[in-house]
Amino acid sequence: MGNVLVLYDSRTGNTKKMAELVAEGARRVADTEVRLRSVEEATKEDVLWCHGMAVGTPTNMGIVSWKLKRFFDDVIGDLWGKIDGKIGCAFSSSGGWGGGNEVACLSVLY
Repeated sequence: MGNVLVLYDSRTGNTKKMAELVAEGARRVADTEVRLRSVEEATKEDVLWCHGMAVGTPTNMGIVSWKLKRFFDDVIGDLWGKIDGKIGCAFSSSGGWGGGNEVACLSVLY
């Protein structure tokens, strides 16, 4: 399969637990190497290394976390054109139904 980066931010630990489960599932795919990284520890090299990314964020009123937004601005922003063709998915946690998870996931994907 290839290299998968599971990137996440987590305030309460819920999104981290989700990220760990995503990484566990990806590791079950033959010939797949997985890196699990918080936004605080992830680097440009991690992004360039991967063939696909799974990105997780806590959600507050449909907004991604400020730490993830900063990572996109500071790290990913410099890589446009170098990361074309990578596949991705998004996951999110919030305090309840209607917390805006779908909007946050769309923000990550677009």
